[in-house]
Amino acid sequence: MTSSNNGIKGLLPPSAGAGDRIRAHAAIALAKFLKTGLRIAGRAGTALPGKSALKLQPKLLPLLTENRLVYLVTGTNGKTTTVRILCTILEEQGYNVITNPSGANLDSGLTTTLIDHSKILKNTPDNKLAIVLEIDEAFFAKLAGSLNPTVIVVTNFFRDQLDRYGELQHTRDLIARGLDQTEAQLVLCADDSLCASLARGREQRSHFFGMDTSAMQPGKASGVLESGFCTFCGSRYEYKSTAYGHLGDFICPSCGFARPHPELLFTAGADPDGLVQAQQLNLSRITADGQALSVQARLSVPGIHNAYNASGAILAALLGGSDLDQLAQALPMASAAFGRMERFAVGKREVSLILVKNPVGMDRALEFVLAAEDFGSCMMLLNANDPDGRDVSWIWDVDFEDKLPQGRIGISGIRRADLALRL
Repeated sequence: MTSSNNGIKGLLPPSAGAGDRIRAHAAIALAKFLKTGLRIAGRAGTALPGKSALKLQPKLLPLLTENRLVYLVTGTNGKTTTVRILCTILEEQGYNVITNPSGANLDSGLTTTLIDHSKILKNTPDNKLAIVLEIDEAFFAKLAGSLNPTVIVVTNFFRDQLDRYGELQHTRDLIARGLDQTEAQLVLCADDSLCASLARGREQRSHFFGMDTSAMQPGKASGVLESGFCTFCGSRYEYKSTAYGHLGDFICPSCGFARPHPELLFTAGADPDGLVQAQQLNLSRITADGQALSVQARLSVPGIHNAYNASGAILAALLGGSDLDQLAQALPMASAAFGRMERFAVGKREVSLILVKNPVGMDRALEFVLAAEDFGSCMMLLNANDPDGRDVSWIWDVDFEDKLPQGRIGISGIRRADLALRL
């Protein structure tokens, strides 16, 4: 169904040939049949329907995403939270948003997600439809070109699951290859030297977000510094100020590569109503003529790292055509994703659930716990399943000596003995 009057172009693009259309519709029908059968059998069915559909029509992903507003989010930390915030602020502006469940970020899972929402794809006007997808770093190079992205957000790079990703430069290069398969606008963290380096050779489509340097700590941060050497010449960076980890106002004294000027600046402060699980963001968008458009907004997720996530989501929405004032009004509606600074009641107690998977993530979690005025006790669970990463040696890079909370601490999980030894 195609209509030029209401902006609805149907499920497949007009450019699709007859053969592609026949195979696509057959693939979608097969996937829906399998999904129904798996549901009856009590199974989730996030991968098999999409995998089977791609066997019939390998071009299904590009066919379903052509000429649509598509956001991709990748990077080490903050993908799920950034996607959650971006989806919320778009929905608050009236968009019908399609997104993939956390974990369904390979081609099969993405295909299943789009097929599950085929009615929305078919019947929603283009100016009211947005697709927001979280993409695993290891598979970004393979998938980016087939998803026709409008905007790509790269959150940051931190050492993570070495058994899966290898070292940081390898992960950065994987994402760089994916970027070169698209013509998407790029949203990059200015304060992360590896992330900012992705703009080299892609300057005309690169846009940066970052913390206002006036809010950073002078000099180089203590603790985990994972990207201290220049991507291009190998010299050690100098830091005028830092936010946390290796995020900060960096410059290479040898080749001159330095932190770019952000298009969207933020500072973060305490929530004016004193809410522990919220913070106030001051956001400034720097226009082409150097003027600053500034707004204030509440973010209902704590932590400076989540201020970065929110800023990346907001800049992505701006590049997609949204208005800064409207985004600021929508931001308070965004809530924590599962396990990401999630807070809930257990009996008469309040519990914060914090997922960490690398040294910098644990560093952020410990900072949050140390600052919590209502801290009572802490339970740490360390696992080593495939989704977690088998290599747990990263716990030896965490600054437990200076940041371990005072009080009762319990340990559990598959690798609890390793954690007990570390502590």
